[in-house]
This record gives sequence, structure tokens and C-alpha cells, in this order.
Amino acid sequence: MFQMICRIPNPNVACTFMTRSVSIFTILTLAFFASFGQTKKDSLYVFVGEKIEVSQFHPKVDSDHVLMDRAFKAKYKVIQNIYGNYKSDTIQFDAYDHYGEPAFSKYKYVLLFVSAYSGKLYHEKYQFFDVYKTKNGRWASSYKVGDYEHSYNKNTPVKPELIGFENEVSYNIKGRSKEDIEYLFPSPYFKIAGNKAIVVFGNYAEQLFELKKTGILKARGIFD
Repeated sequence: MFQMICRIPNPNVACTFMTRSVSIFTILTLAFFASFGQTKKDSLYVFVGEKIEVSQFHPKVDSDHVLMDRAFKAKYKVIQNIYGNYKSDTIQFDAYDHYGEPAFSKYKYVLLFVSAYSGKLYHEKYQFFDVYKTKNGRWASSYKVGDYEHSYNKNTPVKPELIGFENEVSYNIKGRSKEDIEYLFPSPYFKIAGNKAIVVFGNYAEQLFELKKTGILKARGIFD
């Protein structure tokens, strides 16, 4: 049997398996606590970034450990600071992803969440928004059902707004089930046209940060 080792208190660093016996209870306990971060809010940087490079690397692990996540080095141009006191116009950080290439790397512009830990910067695991320029010069994204439906956001004051993007923003829905489309791209927030869901309502970057702040980042212990 393998023992899972998550480098608590930072949930954004990869988990590994150690090749010695351990109870299922221990594995589940470690996995549970690894999902909640200990990073303080003053170590968090939130910014709109433009992708420069995202490339995989192979971190050193002990010979009796097996890395459970793929590791990536990311470099982004900082377009707009939303939260935190990050000074440079570029930022480099590590990202770990159990499913492969980080989803945020698929987009040119993203709202990213990065935390400082032990002198290094790490992406807050799986947390980002794809963002697009609006006609009024701001950054925004589509309605995000997962953040609005987070258990901590039941009474959020943030509401979807009608957004005027510089260019059409849409998502490919070809091959998705009717149930998936209705859940992920509901009316009136999206308009379905053929194989795409066109964004109608969404939120600006500052509002998107508030949804994360009161939702998943609160659950991870970053915010009270």
C-alpha cells in the first residue's frame, strides 16, 4: 500500500505517495486537511495576467515517493493588480495539477490567484478565471455557476451583470449533453447559438475576486 504525503500547510504543492503501509484513515485525513490552505491573506496576489510561458518541469522527490501531480513553471505579464502588493510587471510561479496541464494555461488572459510560501510563489490550485476586455476598458468573465453555488456564497451581494465585451466571448459546447449545457451555460446568462454558448451576463474582475474571497478562498482558510 502507498502513503499519501501532502506538504501541509501549503495545499498548492504536489502530493506524493510514499511506498510503505498506512491505513486508509490516514490517507483520507491527509487528503482532507490538504484541501484547506494555511496561507495568510497578506501573502496572496490576485491579478489579471497575460500568458508568457507555461512549461512542465520535474521537481526532485525522494526515491521512495511518487509524484501525484504534474508540475509547471508559469510566467505571466501583470496587466492589472486586483489584490496584494506585487510590485513587478511580470510574475513567475509554480503550479501543480493532478489532471495534467493547468486549465488556466489555455487562455491568453486570466485572473490568477498566487500565494507566497517559504520564499516561493505557487498558484492557488485550480483557481482562476478566463477574462476578456470590455468596451469600457475593464476585464470581465462569464457567469460562473461553480462560484455562485459555493456553499459559502449563498448570500453573496455579488450579482451577474450585463457585460459589453470588445469582442464576442463564447464557449464551444459541441458534444456536451443537454443537462451540462443547461447547468453550465444557463439562460439568460448565456445565449446558445449552434455549437457555442455566447456570454451575455458576467462579472468584472473585482467582483470575481470577491466570489473567490468569500467562497473557496475562505474555505481554504485564507480569508475569515
